[in-house]
Amino acid sequence: MRPWPDCSVGVGLRAFGVRRMLARAAPLLLTLLLFMLSPSQAGAEAGRLAARLTPDVMATVWPGAESLGPEEGSPPAIAVYRDGKIIGYVFSTLDVVNAQGFSIIPFDVIAGVDAKGRISGSKVIFHREPHVHEDEIRQPQLDDFLAQTAGMASLGANPNALPADYVAGATVSARAMREAVFRSAQLVLIGRGLSKPPDLGPSAPSVDMDGFKQMTWEQLLAGGSIVHKAITEADVAGALGKANAAGAKLDVPLANSNNAYADIYTGLATPASINKNVLGDAYGDYFGPRGTSMRFFSWKIFVASKGPYDFIGPKRFDRLRVVQDGRTYEFTSSQYQGINTGGRDGVRALDHAAVFALPVNAPFDPLKPWRLELLVNGRAADGSPLSLAFPINYQLPAAHILMPPGPPAPAWVQAWRDSRINVIIEAALLTILTLILLFQSKLARSGRSHRIIRNAFLLFVLVWEGWIAGGQLSIFNIINYIMAPFRHFEIGFYLAEPLMVMIVIYTSFSLVLLGRGVFCGWLCPFGALQELLGQFSRFIGLPSFNPSASAQKYLWLGKYVSAAVVLGAAVLSIETGSRLAEVEPFNTAITSHFTRAWPYVFYACALLVIGLFTERAYCRFLCPLGGVLALAGKLHLLDLLKRRPECGSRCHLCEYSCPVKAISPAGKINMTECFQCLDCQVEYYDDRRCPPLAAIRKNAGKPTAGARIPAIASGDKVQSAWGSHAS
Repeated sequence: MRPWPDCSVGVGLRAFGVRRMLARAAPLLLTLLLFMLSPSQAGAEAGRLAARLTPDVMATVWPGAESLGPEEGSPPAIAVYRDGKIIGYVFSTLDVVNAQGFSIIPFDVIAGVDAKGRISGSKVIFHREPHVHEDEIRQPQLDDFLAQTAGMASLGANPNALPADYVAGATVSARAMREAVFRSAQLVLIGRGLSKPPDLGPSAPSVDMDGFKQMTWEQLLAGGSIVHKAITEADVAGALGKANAAGAKLDVPLANSNNAYADIYTGLATPASINKNVLGDAYGDYFGPRGTSMRFFSWKIFVASKGPYDFIGPKRFDRLRVVQDGRTYEFTSSQYQGINTGGRDGVRALDHAAVFALPVNAPFDPLKPWRLELLVNGRAADGSPLSLAFPINYQLPAAHILMPPGPPAPAWVQAWRDSRINVIIEAALLTILTLILLFQSKLARSGRSHRIIRNAFLLFVLVWEGWIAGGQLSIFNIINYIMAPFRHFEIGFYLAEPLMVMIVIYTSFSLVLLGRGVFCGWLCPFGALQELLGQFSRFIGLPSFNPSASAQKYLWLGKYVSAAVVLGAAVLSIETGSRLAEVEPFNTAITSHFTRAWPYVFYACALLVIGLFTERAYCRFLCPLGGVLALAGKLHLLDLLKRRPECGSRCHLCEYSCPVKAISPAGKINMTECFQCLDCQVEYYDDRRCPPLAAIRKNAGKPTAGARIPAIASGDKVQSAWGSHAS
């Protein structure tokens, strides 16, 4: 059996030494913290662009510029001259679009664009983007990322553009700055008549008049571009019978057979993909009334046939009509253009072919269904006129219709596409954590399995989610969510970081269900780093120190004070709030990999050193994010951690075993301080360590090694010999 916690004098002396060391370090840490939180420039000011065009900026934005003009125009820009001619313009995203990145403080990127819309270069001269500002790794990456815009088109695709995740951990900032450069460049050119607003396509569905795709006659028929109806002599005879027109004399008499009377083909001849494939490129040479080319008539109907019945007829055009929505359109010679036939294939292989133009003012809608009616004319037995209509229904296929463009895909959609591998990994990670929480009672029955799985999970969270993928939730995220109702709210802004969205959603649900511990104990990369280092310190035998229960109650307040100060300052000034958020070492230790200025690195390392002696000291006593989550988690719905009536009244094993001292002497777990590490549950199920289970095991007749003793849920009565002997 493992020994109970040692409370000997030796441990007390070592703890006293640790307390003295921490007391001496406190003033230095406070000094460093004040240095890091010292105020800086509040924000960039729009206007006076020329004053911001330093030689260093111009060397990147427009190398080789000979002279500059005055700042003028709308939007404001400065003309760039070479050989006495304007070759482009220099502008500021702050002056033109006043764009924001992840921070709600607008950034200022100076860029240039030539008359053809090509970016000459761009450089950020001011920003307060978290994870980039004053970062010795990401700031140069951002500078390189923007410099690579040189030569890119401000409008259209740039296949060789660097991906936004080139600036690791700051994809929102990088993407926002580059898009602001492109958008500003277009506005500058449009304002000077050098570019037109982008063509957004038709505002409503319309016929594709000019688009062309090579198709055969068979393909036109198969796709519905041309429709066909075979009318036999038997069909005509049947129609005469239905009309009670026996003995009628038709213009083209029947031969009393089942031969074809008229094979009719028709379609809308206006789309280029129909008329050019049917009539050839020479279609434009066909002329209508007054010598006008048929191509200039709005809506044209193509008709062709094979068989004895000629749709033209001796009286010209009395054998055809078009019907749509109850309106009937008939044709005259001024609307007709015959097509030469007698060829070997396609329309040329038919007997008759023509194109009919509808009147210019006709309320014909080519997008709606219509029908061509072939009229079989003659005279009834009494000599009265007779006309039998054979309809051929037509609907223009979608291939010949231009649809209005849908709304462009939001930038966050592309961000999710680019991050699909990370999204899959994160989803798998969260699924594994869910399974751990659901089956924690089974996992806790084996202390070895619990320790291996937990340490492996924490190591993966630290290395992949924290250092590689940049998934460290921060108080700065909370600030952005709080400020959202007070600024221009755009949901896409919050969706542009897929991993953060997944972590926030999962944390929100787990906070409501189980409290703070799921995120703080399992998903926080900095928390994982502290815990893994704490385990290493115990492995090598470093002394540990935990404040007394009474002192700890006051120290717990530190994270609430920290959260209140940071959030309160952010409400008054986002810049001040951002600076105060540096109380979190996350940016230094996780996002920036300890590559920032030495005061930040020293501060983060000092917190980690303290954590070697006091388990997760920063998480417990100072973390503002932990303070917010602890407050929100007070109303959690479920308590999955099991307890026994003896917990705290006779047995204090779990209290002593809890690494963060979240269990009171009375045995109750303080869920606002619990990290859901499950250490207490390992003790709960250990029949060699837990006194109630050990007593049951002893009285059960000394079961063989490894025999499982049934777990007793919280609140169950325990009838055991241990109840009368243990103290």
